[in-house]
Formats: sequence, C-alpha cells, structure tokens
Amino acid sequence: MNRPRRSEQTRETLIEAGIEQLSIHGYHGTGIKQILDEVNVPKGSFYNFFASKEAFVAEVIGHYSRDLLNQLSEFMTGAGKDLSPVKQLRAIYLYSLKQYASHDYKKSCLVGSIATEISAESEMCRLELERAMGQWLNFFSGIFDQAQKQSLVRDDISPNDMAAVYWAAWEGALIKMKMSADTQPVKKIMELMIETLLKK
Repeated sequence: MNRPRRSEQTRETLIEAGIEQLSIHGYHGTGIKQILDEVNVPKGSFYNFFASKEAFVAEVIGHYSRDLLNQLSEFMTGAGKDLSPVKQLRAIYLYSLKQYASHDYKKSCLVGSIATEISAESEMCRLELERAMGQWLNFFSGIFDQAQKQSLVRDDISPNDMAAVYWAAWEGALIKMKMSADTQPVKKIMELMIETLLKK
C-alpha cells in the first residue's frame, strides 16, 4: 500500500487543524497564523496548498461535511442498523451532544457557525455550505421517509420538509447550548420537535 506523500499529509494536517480552530473560534476569530502555529507549518507552505483563507475555509467545510456524512453512514450500517427511524434520529443528536459536552461546549457545528458568520460575504464558502446542507438534508430526509413508511411519523408533511425542520431545530438548539453550556435545553428542544412530528 502506497503511503501518502508528505505534501498530502501536510494538507490534511492543515485541514484538520482548520476544523478544530474554526469549530471553536469561528471564521473571524481564526487566523492563518493561529492554524500554522498549531501544526508547526511555515506560512509559505500554506499558500502552496490554498490560494487564500477563503479558499482554505471552503475546503475545510467540504472535508468536515464528508467526514460527518461518513460517520452517519457508518452509524446507519452499524450501531443504528436495527433501530427504528425515530430511535436513529434520537441516537444521532444525543451522540453529537455528548461530543460537544466532552469539549466543554467550546465547539459547535462548523457549518452552522460559518454560515452565520460569512455566508453573505463569501460566495465560495456559501456554495460549499449550501452543498453540505443539501447532502445532510438528503440524509435525514431518507430517515424520515422510512419513518413515514413505517407509520411512525405524520404523513401530512413531506420527508424533505421534516428534515428541514429537524435540522433547523438542531442548529437553533446548538446556539442555546453554547449560551448556557448545558445540553438539557437542546434535549428539550429536540424531543419537542420529534414529538411534534410523530404520528398521532
């Protein structure tokens, strides 16, 4: 098996550091020097890989989105395979909350954080955010579609619209979590949202 070239490893290291720093400090609170210092990479090397901070962040968004989708797919074919669609939805958000709590609530959803900061300023990042959002909504729409087929959730709302409601509730709840440094308000919001969508 071929080992990745040093340049590929450096690029990957920069992107991983970008995910870490941007998830905590946001776009405007994260500088290129901050990322370079974190991984001990010279400034010149950064611009060998990325034309600008904007281009770098766009790549970070894409990488973050693909990684999350891979994790979700692994859950659906692994630990979540035999769960009902509703239990899958609960397990996904509870797992995410556990991850955020383990970082003392300093991290949040990278896509949601970046979207509120610069989606209107950067067309490049906006398009990557839109692509990521579309992929995630498609994933959750599939779960709601299965839930409807099993008569677990109401059928007067399309799976696509249910996915949009689920995601909007999640992103809003994460803002509340960061303000309160507590997962309980998030659980309350998510459970209320799920209960609202259940078949009566």
